[in-house]
This record gives sequence, structure tokens and C-alpha cells, in this order.
Amino acid sequence: MRVFHPLWHRSLSRTLTGLLTLLPILLPPVPAHAEPGAEKIAVAVRTDLKDGKATFFVRLGDEADLGAARRATTKDARAKAVHEALTAHAGRSQARLRKLLTERKAEHEPFWIVNAVKVTAGPRLANEIAALPEVAALDPIRRDQAPKPRPKPGKAAAEAAAVEWNIDRIKAPRVWDELNDRGEDIVVGIIDSGVDIGHPDLAGRYRGNLPDGTVDHDYSWYDPGRSCSTGAPCDYTGHGTHVAGIIAGENGIGVAPGAKWIATSANNSQDGKIKAGEWMLAPTDPASRKPSSAAPSPRAATPRRMPRSSRPALRSRPSPTAPAATS
Repeated sequence: MRVFHPLWHRSLSRTLTGLLTLLPILLPPVPAHAEPGAEKIAVAVRTDLKDGKATFFVRLGDEADLGAARRATTKDARAKAVHEALTAHAGRSQARLRKLLTERKAEHEPFWIVNAVKVTAGPRLANEIAALPEVAALDPIRRDQAPKPRPKPGKAAAEAAAVEWNIDRIKAPRVWDELNDRGEDIVVGIIDSGVDIGHPDLAGRYRGNLPDGTVDHDYSWYDPGRSCSTGAPCDYTGHGTHVAGIIAGENGIGVAPGAKWIATSANNSQDGKIKAGEWMLAPTDPASRKPSSAAPSPRAATPRRMPRSSRPALRSRPSPTAPAATS
């Protein structure tokens, strides 16, 4: 029979007491009455909720199956399959969340290109949302710093100038001349600060131009932040116009002067850019916000090319020296 010495027993007792004292320090504290799913709420969102209601993204945990799109054999079929898969999946996976938000009369806006819902709610409803098993996170809505508006220059005038050095340097004119390809049958979508529809090198390449000389902006222009008061494409910084010019500008400023452009004026908020991305995949008219098969999303159609056997070989020719970069 083993007998423990009294001094050893007292030493063991002190050791156990010391460990029990240290445990609260060594282990992270467990919040009292923690709500289920509370760890899903981002710190920034929780901070905003302290003042009452906050607006945030509710991100769902799973993604759509795009297998049908991968198996599609044409660009049109692929785009249609992606749109159908994303919208159907968002409808299914967000169903319980949307029902809850509708019942609580909470302001919300669902998105399908990312599986998320923009929500304005208070702390109690935020905790209810976080407790849903299909919800992955409650994230803050980022807003980029708005670019400073640039002084508006005088009205631009079209010039029959030589091809810009950058366009010549990548040998775009050789493709135009030798392969008879200027980007015809291609629609380019631009997500930027907008496009100045009055620019003389871009006005003629807008997809909204109709044969009778009128202009229809449905399916060719989207302004989620309503930054353009006239309803026509505009540009609040000039950056999008510059980008559009490099892509499809006429008179030697664009790589594909035979292409057409459509555009969105994506504002500086994260949700504005998501709306712009959804619209690019499935352009809509402003009234119904329903996609139309008559107005396909921007993507490269089959360009008009000469048969491979009859194409002349590209011949090298000197390129102008690029201007020195300035710091």
C-alpha cells in the first residue's frame, strides 16, 4: 500500500491551485451568452452596428456549378449557361436569407455574380443572419477613394492624324491592312468611370447608335450610380474615355477601330462595381432590368478574316521610338 507524504500532498495542492489561477490567463475568454455564428461578423461591421443599423454584405458559403458552361461549344451558349447557373444558384442558396429579410422588412439587395446580399439591419437581425448555416460572413462594404475630377478641356475635335505611336508599336495597322481586320463584329464592354459619348473618335463606335441616326441606350449603357444626368454615356473623370479610345477609338488612337463599345459608369462603391459586372454579363434596359437575348453581352464574335492559306506573311517594319517615361 502506497502512502503519500503530507508535504508532497501540500505541494501538489499548491501546484493545482496555481494552474487553476493561470488558466483564465492562458485560455482566451469566452464571451458570455455568445450568439451562434457571432464569429462570422467582421469587426468593422460589428463596430458599425454599435451605432444602430449598418449596411453590409452577407456572403453565402457555396458557389454555383459552372460545369454546363464549360461544356458549351459556343461563346453565346457559354455566356447563357453562366448566367443561368449563377442566377439559379443565388436564388436557391439565398432563399432562406431573403425570406428572413422580407419578414423583418429589412432593406436588402441580392446579387448573383457573387453569391451575396447587401443588407441594412440592426444588431439583433445581424446576429440572426449570422446564425444561418449557409451564411459564410458579414463583410463591410468597401468604398474606394473617388478620383479627383479633372478640369474639362475644350470640345475635342477630330483630327485626321497619323496613327498614335503606341498603336503602331504593337503593329495594329499591319493587322488592319494585311489581315483586313479592324475588330469588326466585336463588342467591347468597359467598366470604368464612363465614356464621353460626345468624343468625336468614339461617338461613331457606340453600340447604341441606330441605323436611322437616333440613339438607344438600352442594353448599351448602364449607370448604377446615376452619375450622368442626361441618361446618356458620360465620364466624370476622363479615365474611361481614355481607355475606350485605346480600345476602339477611330482616327489612329484605337487598336480596334472597327469594334463597338458599351459601357458602365461604375461608382466607387463595391456594390456599384458588382452591379456593373452583372450588367456586363447580361445587359439590361433601365426600366425592366431584364436581360434580352437580342442584346448579347460583350464578347468577341468571329472576326472577318481572310483564309489562313491566303494571308500574306507579316513583314517587319521599323517602329517609332517610344517617348521617354516621365516621373
